[in-house]
Amino acid sequence: MFKHKLIYFLLILCSPLFAQEKINQTDEQGRRHGPWKVNFEGTNEVKFEGNFLHGKETGKFKFYKKGFQEHPTAIMEFQDAETAQATYYTQDGKPISQGMMKNKQRKGTWVYFHNKSEDTMMTENYSEGKLNGLQITYFPDGITAEKTEYKHGRKHGKSLIYGRNGQVLQHLNYKNGELHGPASYYNAVGEKLIEGQYYEDRKTGNWRYFNDGNLEKEKDH
Repeated sequence: MFKHKLIYFLLILCSPLFAQEKINQTDEQGRRHGPWKVNFEGTNEVKFEGNFLHGKETGKFKFYKKGFQEHPTAIMEFQDAETAQATYYTQDGKPISQGMMKNKQRKGTWVYFHNKSEDTMMTENYSEGKLNGLQITYFPDGITAEKTEYKHGRKHGKSLIYGRNGQVLQHLNYKNGELHGPASYYNAVGEKLIEGQYYEDRKTGNWRYFNDGNLEKEKDH
C-alpha cells in the first residue's frame, strides 16, 4: 500500500503541472512569449525578468542594476500593452519615485520620496514624457517648500519659494523656461526686500529695494 502511494506521489511530481516552466521562449511569429529572464551580457547577473504575451509585456517586470542584484532598481506593473505603474528603488530597496508610464514615457502625477523616510519630497505632473502642470516640493516635515508651474517641460507661469515657516520668500514668473514678468523677494517674516520685472531672463525697468519695510533705493535697468 505504501509502495503504491509512493509511486503515485512520484508520478504527480513528474507530471507537466509540476514540471519547471520553460523560459525565454517565442511564439510561432518569433515574438517573446511566456516568462523571460535576461542577464547582462557575459554575466550571470539578471538584467530583467517578467512575462510576455506575444511580444508585449504583461504583469510584473523587475529590472536590476549590474553589480547590485539584491533588490530590483525598478518594478513595472503592466496594465496593458502601453501602460504600466512604475516604481524606482534605491540599492537598499527603498522607493525613490513612482507613477504611471505610457509607451515608456511618464504620464500623470509622479511622487518622489525623501531619502531617509517614506514622506513625499515632491509631486509633479507629466504629459507625453514632459513636465506639464504644477510641481510641488516639500520639506521633510511636509511643509511646502516650492510650487512651480511647467508647460511642455519648461517652467511656465508662477513659481513660489517658501521658508520653513510657510512664508513666501520668492514670488516669480516664468515664460518658456525664462524669468519673465513681475518678481518679488521677501525675508522670513514677510517683509518685502526687492521687487521688479524680468523680461526674457533679464531685469528690466524700475527695480525697488527695501529695508525694514521701507523703500531704500530704486534702480532702472
